Amino acid sequence: MKTLDRYILRQLIAVTFLGVMSLTLLMLLGQLFKELHSLLVESGAPPSIVFDFIVQVIPFSLTFSVPWGFLTAVLLVYGRLAADNELTSMRMAGLSLWRLSMPAIGMGLALSLLCYYINIEVAPKGKNAMSELVMKAAMDNPRNLLIAGGGETKLDGVRLYVDGRDGDLLKGVAIYPLDDEGASRTGMSGFSSLHARSALVGEFDIRTRMLSLVLYNVTIVHNQDDAVNMPMIEEMPLQVHIPIRTRRKMKPNRFTNAEIAAELDHWEIVRDVEPTAIAEYSKSAELSAAPAFPCAANLWNAAKSDTEFYHAEMSKKNERAFRTEGVQRASFACACLVFSLIGVPLAITARRKDTSTGFALGIIVAAVYFVALVFCELSRKSGGITPYIVLWLPNVICAGYAIWQHAKAKYRG
Repeated sequence: MKTLDRYILRQLIAVTFLGVMSLTLLMLLGQLFKELHSLLVESGAPPSIVFDFIVQVIPFSLTFSVPWGFLTAVLLVYGRLAADNELTSMRMAGLSLWRLSMPAIGMGLALSLLCYYINIEVAPKGKNAMSELVMKAAMDNPRNLLIAGGGETKLDGVRLYVDGRDGDLLKGVAIYPLDDEGASRTGMSGFSSLHARSALVGEFDIRTRMLSLVLYNVTIVHNQDDAVNMPMIEEMPLQVHIPIRTRRKMKPNRFTNAEIAAELDHWEIVRDVEPTAIAEYSKSAELSAAPAFPCAANLWNAAKSDTEFYHAEMSKKNERAFRTEGVQRASFACACLVFSLIGVPLAITARRKDTSTGFALGIIVAAVYFVALVFCELSRKSGGITPYIVLWLPNVICAGYAIWQHAKAKYRG
């Protein structure tokens, strides 16, 4: 590596590090407020959860902060070189603009490879651990599940909405029964919902996992005719079952690439199995279980549970999301390489105008790039090869734009 390359690269590394640290801190604070504020302030979760949450959220934040930080470094470093006429001196020494861009392009390629590894391995594990951490804090103390402010809380067989909360006193409680698939249903002797002006959270029986509630000023809403309301009940006890979640939510951003491949392989096996047929085998195995093979019923029940889970979770839309997740991650990881191509000519343009204008232009280009990636994700709902092409369009367009800018900036600086 030549002295000139080391000179530029040292500055890029230093500014990138500062930019990534600053942006990661900002994103970290945003995630802490979004995910943990209600648990810490309203539900009394232990403060120790904050440290565990920070450890898990940092890898997820790096997928965004590394490209943004690197683009900022390219703009600042090459902008300063242009403003101090150092690029002019380098050009007079016979170095082309592409040659001067090599330190940034090389670093951008290295950071893209790093981002790709983070996207396929580290970030999914962190995202899943983040979710499990919040859920574990809530499951250890189910009071944490009852989040106020209009958010939805799904428990076993019911969906709850709470307007406000003061400790164990809930205000404005609405409870809707759910069927086995999580959809609203008629329950509680033909009534579709309960509405209480307030409720008091009682004891939680960890053995039966039943949480006790006492509802006050309750209105029971009938689901037939004109939704006739029953007379208000002054006080009504209610118990809600809090199950232990044993399966991970089927969201592709919580699975590594290897885990996604395993889930899709398993889905290929289960796809053609009818849950009703498995249920019949399971039922007959329970009735005819012989002492010599007592685990037959358990095996069929496990197969029934597994089949029902995948048929419920792996819809066509979700399956397409799983199949295109790897492409989306690879496309997103190329941001650093794309920014290294765009950043140099934009930095030189900034010297011809003013630093703030060029810098703002670079930030706008980066914002447009990320927004384009987000919109391209909508193509993942389509079938065929369309998502695989569209997801790469932002990179192709930005690379073409960068080559055009390099051509325009050929005689600048």
